Order: sequence, then C-alpha cells, then structure tokens
Amino acid sequence: MRSIFSSRLRRGLESLLTLSAAGLLVVSLSELGLLMPLVQAEYGLRFRLRGQRPWADQVVLIAIDEPSLDALGAFPWPRRRYAELMQGLQTGRPQVVVFDLLFSDPSSDDAMFAEAIAAHSAVVLASAWDRDGQFLGPTSPLAKAALATGHISQRRQGGYIHSVEPMVGRQPALAIATSEVLSLTQQAVSLPPLDRPLWVDWPGSIRGLPTYSFVDVLEGRVPFQTFEGKVVLIGATALGLDDWVTPFNVDPPASGVYLHGALLDNLLLQRWLRPMAGSWAGAIALALALSLGLQRRHGAFWQQGALVGGLVAGWWGTALVLMGANLWLPVVGPGLLLSTVGSLTLGQQWLRQTRWLRQMTTALQHRHSPEVLLPESSPPAADQTGSGPQGDRASDLTQLVELTQQLGRSQAIQAAIARSLPLGLVAAAADGTVWFANPLATEWLGLTAGDRLASTLPPDWFEGEAWEQLWERVCRGQAVTHQQRQRGARWYELRLESLIANTNFPAEWPQGAIVLFEDITYRQQMEAELRRLNDSLENQVQVRTRQLEQLNRSLQEQIAERQLAQHQLAYEALHDPLTGLPNRRQFLSHLGEQFSLPELGLYAVLFLDCDRFKLINDSFGHWVGDELLKRVATIVQECVRPTDVVARFGGDEFTILLTTLDQMGDAIAVAQRIRQRFTEALHIQEHQLFTNTSIGIVIGGPDYQHPDELLRDADTAMYQAKINNQGYALFEPGMHLNVRRSLQIETALRLALERQEFQLHYQPIVNLDTQQLMGCEALLRWLHPDRGLLFPDDFIAIAENTGMMAAIGAWVLREACTQMQRWRRRSLINADAVVSVNLSALQFAQPNFLAQVDSVLADSGLPAANLKLEITETVVIQNPEQVVPIIQTLRDRGIRLSIDDFGTGYSSLGYLQQLPVDILKIDRSFIANIHHSPQQYGIVETIIHLATHLNIQVIAEGIEQFPQLESLTKLGCEFGQGFFFARPLSVSQFSQYLRNRGNGEGGW
Repeated sequence: MRSIFSSRLRRGLESLLTLSAAGLLVVSLSELGLLMPLVQAEYGLRFRLRGQRPWADQVVLIAIDEPSLDALGAFPWPRRRYAELMQGLQTGRPQVVVFDLLFSDPSSDDAMFAEAIAAHSAVVLASAWDRDGQFLGPTSPLAKAALATGHISQRRQGGYIHSVEPMVGRQPALAIATSEVLSLTQQAVSLPPLDRPLWVDWPGSIRGLPTYSFVDVLEGRVPFQTFEGKVVLIGATALGLDDWVTPFNVDPPASGVYLHGALLDNLLLQRWLRPMAGSWAGAIALALALSLGLQRRHGAFWQQGALVGGLVAGWWGTALVLMGANLWLPVVGPGLLLSTVGSLTLGQQWLRQTRWLRQMTTALQHRHSPEVLLPESSPPAADQTGSGPQGDRASDLTQLVELTQQLGRSQAIQAAIARSLPLGLVAAAADGTVWFANPLATEWLGLTAGDRLASTLPPDWFEGEAWEQLWERVCRGQAVTHQQRQRGARWYELRLESLIANTNFPAEWPQGAIVLFEDITYRQQMEAELRRLNDSLENQVQVRTRQLEQLNRSLQEQIAERQLAQHQLAYEALHDPLTGLPNRRQFLSHLGEQFSLPELGLYAVLFLDCDRFKLINDSFGHWVGDELLKRVATIVQECVRPTDVVARFGGDEFTILLTTLDQMGDAIAVAQRIRQRFTEALHIQEHQLFTNTSIGIVIGGPDYQHPDELLRDADTAMYQAKINNQGYALFEPGMHLNVRRSLQIETALRLALERQEFQLHYQPIVNLDTQQLMGCEALLRWLHPDRGLLFPDDFIAIAENTGMMAAIGAWVLREACTQMQRWRRRSLINADAVVSVNLSALQFAQPNFLAQVDSVLADSGLPAANLKLEITETVVIQNPEQVVPIIQTLRDRGIRLSIDDFGTGYSSLGYLQQLPVDILKIDRSFIANIHHSPQQYGIVETIIHLATHLNIQVIAEGIEQFPQLESLTKLGCEFGQGFFFARPLSVSQFSQYLRNRGNGEGGW
C-alpha cells in the first residue's frame, strides 16, 4: 500500500511540475509578445472561418475617396465643403450625421459650418487626444452647434483593432455618442457596459457597407433622399489618409471610418463581441491540462496523442461555436498550454517505459541466464536416422532440462513476486504445515517453512475448534470471512484463500491454502478520514444549502429592486426629473402618434419660452430657478385640457400639444390664458417674482409630413414673438425670413463691439422754464456695415435675449462718462451738467455691477454727481429685493437715479415712496396728446403732483410741439427733452451744438 501511495503521489507531483512548466512557458511567451503573431493570425482566421454577415442597413458611408480628392483638391478641405454637404443632407432627413474627422483648429468657415450643423440638430463630431495627452475637440462654434461629440481613439493589438474604450474621461466613443443621440431623438439603443473595452464584431468586407463618394453626393449625382432615415458616416477612405486592416481587408487595407461603422452595426443590431472572463477560460484550460497530466501512462502512444489533439481541436471548435453567439473565447494561450502539457506527458511516458524495459531485461539476464546441464561424457551418437534408445534418451533429457529451466524461472519469478508483496504470505498444505513464508510473514507472524499453523494462528486469531472447521472449509475451496485485529496502534487483516488443485495433472497434486496478512492501518485511517470528511461535507452542504436559500431570497429582492429601478429608469427616460412632465423624447412620441391617426383633425403645437428666466436664475440661484420652472409647469397644465400634452422640451422651454381643436382661435385662447396667468406675481420663498412667456403657435395640417417640421415652425413663431415683444405669435411662412434676419443680426451683433460699430448720440435735456441746458441723455446707435445706422428697436431685444446686453451696456456707460468728462474739461458744458445712461436688467443682475460703475468713474475722472442712471420701472417692480439696495448704494455714492418710461409698467405707484430715486421720466406715450386728451393730461398731472409730494423731479420725454411744452409748463413740469429742442446728435454734432449754444448756466 505504501508503494502504491508513493507511486500515485510521485505521479501527481510529476503532473503538477509538468503543468507548472507548461504554464510558465506560455506566460513567458505571452509577456515577451512572442504569441502576438499567433494571436493576430488566429483572430483573423476565426472571423474568416465564421464568414461574412450583412451590415446593418441603417448605416451608410459618405467617403472622402480618391475621386473626391481629385475633384475637390488635396485634404484637408475648407469647411464650407462640409457646410454645403450638410445643407443638402438636411433635405434628405437622415437620422444622425456623424463626422469621423477632427475640426480642432479654428477656421473662417466655422460660422457657416456651425449654422449648417445647428439646422440639422442631430450631428455628432469627433474628438481625440494628441501624443502629449492634449484634448483635440471641435472648435467652440462647432461644439455648441453639434448635439454630441465622441472620441475616435482606438486600441491596437498588432495589426488588428480588437476593441475601443467606450468612455475616455467624460468622452464617449464616437459610436456610443451616436447611439445616445439616436436614443434621444429617434429610437432606443441599448448600450453595453461602459466600464470595460467594447470588442468589435467585424461584419464582413468593407464592400458590404453602402458607400457613396463625397463628390458624387455634393454635386447631386446621388440623390439626398437616399439618406432618409439613415445614420450617415462621413470619413476618409482614400489610401494613405487613415489606413487600418480588418480580418476581411488586409491588402488593400480598410480605413478608420469602417471601425466606427462596424461598432454602429454592432450597437444597432446588439451583436458586439462579449469576451469570456479570462479567469474562467484560464481555470478551464488549467483543469483540462491537469487532467491530461494525471492520465495513466500505459496507453498506446497514438491514443495519448489523439487525446491531446482532440482536446485542442475541441477547444478551437468550442471557440467557433461560441463566436456564433457573440462570445469570444481565447484560443492561442489555452491551446498552447494543452499542447505543451500533452507533449511533455507523452515524453515522460516514453522515457519511463524505455527505462523500465531496460531494467527488467537486465535483471532477468542476470538472474536466469540459460545453462544446459548435460553429463560430462559425450552422449552416445545417434544412428544415421536419429533414432534408437540413446537418441530418445538424449531428446527426453534435453526436454527435461528445458522444462526444469522453465519451471525454475517460473518459480523464481513467483518467489520474487511473493517476497516483494507489501503483505505477509504463507502457503500451507492441507494438514496445516507451512511450506512457504515470505519475509513479511516471518516478521509479523513468526512463521517459517515447516511450522504448523495450528500452533501459531488460533491463539491470536481463532478459537481451537473454530480453526479446525475454518481450515477444512478453506481447503475444500469455500470462502471464509476476513479477520481484522488491532495490535497496539496498528491494524492488521488476515485472509484465507484456497489453493485449487490442477485436476489435469497426471500425478497427485497436494491440497492446501494460503494465508494473506496485511497491515491495514493506513486504510483504516483513510476510511476514518473519509467518514470524517463525509460528515464535514454533509455539514458544509447543509450550511451551503442554507446560504443558497438566503442568497436566493437576496437575489429575489435584488431582482425586484432592479425591476423597480428599470421601471424608474424607463420613467426617467421619458419624463423630466424636475417637473415630472414628459420630456422631449416622449413629446415627439405623442406627436408621432398624432400624425399616425387615420383621421387627422385640427390640432396645434405651442412652443413656450420663459421670459427673464436666466435673469432670475442668475440673481436668486438655481433653487429658485428650479421652483420657478415647477410653478410654470403647474400653471401651463392648469390652462389646458387633460387630453392635451404638456412637456418640458429643455431648459426654460415647454411644448404643448393641443390634440383636438374646433377652430384655430382655440389655440390662441390657450396662449392668452397662459399669458394672463403670468401677469400675477409668483411668490417663491420670500421672493415676489414677475415673469411671462413668449409662445409660438403652429396649426397642424396636411402640409406637415414630420413632427420635426411642426416643432421647427412653432419654435420660429416663439422666437418671432420674443423679438417683437408680442407675447405670442401664430406661425406664418414669412417668419422664417424674419428669424433668419434676426439670426444674422445676432451674429453681426456679437462682432459689433469688437469692430467698434456702436456709437452714442446725445439728446439735450433742458429746463422748461428757462430753456437752459441741464444735461443730456446718451442714446445707443449701431452703424451696421451693410444696413447702415440702426436704432435700438432694431437690435436691443435680440441683445437682451442672447445675454449680450450686459457687455453692450457696460460699453455705453464707460463711453458716455468718458465723453462727458471730455466736454467738461474743454468747458463746452457747465460743470453741473449730467449725462443720463440707460441700464438694462441684465446689468443689474451682474454681481460686480457696483464695481463696474466705480471703475468707470475712476477711469474717466467724471464725478459721481455728473452721472444719472436710468432704469425702467419694470426692473424695479419685478425684482425689488435686489434692485432697491443697489439703487440706495448708488445714491449714497452721489449718483443720481431716474425711473425711465414711468407709468408703463405694472403698478409702480405702491413702490415709488420706497424707492431712493431722484427723477421720474414720463413716457412719451403720455406726452403725445397731452394738449388734446383730457385723460392723458390728467395722468401727467397726477404723476407730477405725486413726484412733487415725494420731492422727486420730473422729466417729460418726447416733446415735439409747442402746445405740448405749453401744457407741461402749465402743470409745473421742470425738465424735458425731445425733437422740439434737438434731435439725438452725434459726438461732433453735439459738440457743435454746445459751441453754438454756449455752456449756459443750468444743472441739477
């Protein structure tokens, strides 16, 4: 038993050493990169064996190929080429346009390109990183116009690209970004886990992807309707621009854009490769290799070789089958490990068998060398025929010698086997006399040849009578029970076996039996250990069963939680988390359902934008802004029917689908109802806020073929309402032109400050009694390079809506103060004269507004008493908590404050006594007919009386006729301005006006 155990232990250690050596070899080759050629070759071969698959029909490619380079010139091209292409694609209405091109350097064509991108809306641009790790993203105008950006970095392994990183920092891969845009605008696309590499499942050759030449598309040889409903990739395919190899395209190679096409194919068809966990594949390969090493070594060599080849072929076949299910199983490493272990095992077997045969041959030659024992005298010669007594005896003697030698050899072998057995063996005749005992029997039982069993065994193992009966039964060939006894710390087993006589032998064959005596201590220990292990295993099974039951309950809970989370995610994917309203995606779905109705009745879409939301959000913080959006959502829902759909489209924009209308006026009535609700103040925390909405209305009809067209026109109408301060506007076809003009003005407005196109004109303010000059008002003008001199009504609304008014207002303040100080230093105007500057609401909302005023006064040298700031009463009424402290601070510094256009706001009379202002300016609308209209005369009289009571001075603006002046003088109005005295004058004209007039004496 010890020998057997030692043999098995030795064989196990040899197998472990073999496996370790093979594993070390495979790991070393892999770390040194020597396996990479095999990995690359196997990677390409596996795809080619699998065969080609059809590409996703949703993906098409517009290629920058050799004909395009020949026709349009060397690469890179001016970006106006791409802008022209985008303008054409917009008519084809693709789902998404994806550029596999970097636009990181500014270009003079960026504005044109950005406008084309914004017109399509669903555009994805590429980004990357240079060798120093610097981010290469689209230029700012292009990034703002595009809906998303995605990186085009790749993971190369040798010649092929196996995978890409789904996320690098905050940048998704180009295909991932495109899928997110599709999910947002068109269809839901399930994404793989973004925390691990995304493996590419190459569909097939690049010839399978629909590809159109850039120049053919640009010049109209390919109709733009070809791309309707498609995901359009735009990238370089010309040789030398971006060459990559794929399993199906090596010579000539493919280009990088096909990688992103393959990834889009994988994501749209949900068939990206999922690599099996390396730990699982490695564990399975190690287990197979270990079992191969532990196989018994005495099979035929061809059988062992077939086993090794079968395992390697089976692994390869499994990898091919799994690839059909989009699972990637590594082959080269595990296959090399199995081959190495099999080769080493076969080599060990061959060496072991060769050594054993050599040893056996040598031992037999030494122990049983053939010797022919014949008499010393020569045998009698036979007669010529070879017969005769002497010849027969010689032949018999020779046969006897040979039989004796054979018997001796057989006995020697049997004796050697008996002596080498790991147990005691005793052979006895039928009478119990021992005729053979091996060394262990002599050591353990004290028996030698000639001893009697009856005197040795019965005292220790049997009772006397029982022994006689037992021995008789054994000698007759009957089976008897084995006996086991413990002696000290060891256990022994005694077995009795019959010696069966050879009945065919002519002579009498003696009967008897053999006694086998074995040390079974180790077996007993192993059996006890097995029982202990079995009990322990049963306990572990019970514990594990309880753990699995608990785990099952936990999994059920997790499944329930995940289902709840999935429901929540599905809800959040279609609803705005802040207001709970449907989001843009859900609204488009509802609008699409409206389009699909068999009988499409009268319906409308309203596009609503919250006026002054940015100002409120910046002034009071995001929490107040969020609460305002919630309040707006509630108000809008209360103004429509339950069957209508209200959605938050994004930011401060809301959309409304009025599903059924009796007449067009119903949509206008809804807009008026919403506007009316916002005339009331909104109370959020301790703030009293005023806001309103600009609403665009479009009536659905057969002219509209797609929901996006309705939204586009509703947005256009909303923009028209905003720039015209109309509150709401019903879409008309001509609005597109107006909006385009407004966008052109907006674009030019952004450059006007830089190009110094703004000018200030000055209108005198005089004392109505004495006609003395008291100061002037600075009025903004824009000298447009194409449209000439523009007045504020042409561009102020656009400047306020785009947030540019703050910068323009700061320039006006600085320029007016600087010019007034020049006139004072040159003594063209009296020292007490005041320059009036209009302030916008955006300027008041700036945190550093007071610091700006201080800086302007310090830089210009103008005393604070010579500056008057004018604000509208609307600014005060809508945000008194913030505005009143600022006004008080300005007044404390000696700056005069005036309420402009007084009487046109909400209800400022209640606030007037609380405002620390010096002057009221009566709006020109009350002055126009003051000498004809008793009502206007009474209003002006009330304002002047109220101002006098509050010790506030009054300026009347818009005085154009003498009767107006006469009425105002009669009412006691002190100051005025208007065409009656002078029109707004340029700097040079106003300087000449001062010279002609003389600096006079007036002033506040």
